[in-house]
Amino acid sequence: MPSIMGCFPGLNRERLRHGLDVAARTLLAIAGGYALTALATASLALLLPLPRAQAVLTATMVSFALYCAVVIGAFTAASAGRAWLGMLACAALPAAHLWLRGAI
Repeated sequence: MPSIMGCFPGLNRERLRHGLDVAARTLLAIAGGYALTALATASLALLLPLPRAQAVLTATMVSFALYCAVVIGAFTAASAGRAWLGMLACAALPAAHLWLRGAI
């Protein structure tokens, strides 16, 4: 059975591994960042002791900085696996808060 490596003459294992690492980090930055930011925004909006409209507006403004931090973190972590674990650990707290409040 021929391997996929033989089909692409310029592709070696290291280049394939690097490409998959970049793809995993990109997926984390886009989809994972969106999910974490959405959870944190909803959780923060419920936690802030402000009128509802002001709490939502404040949480939404904070979400822009949070999304930037998640994107930066996705590409500065030592490995893609550590970046994913870190994002999942950070998402656990707002998800648990929303679940306990009955919001999800």
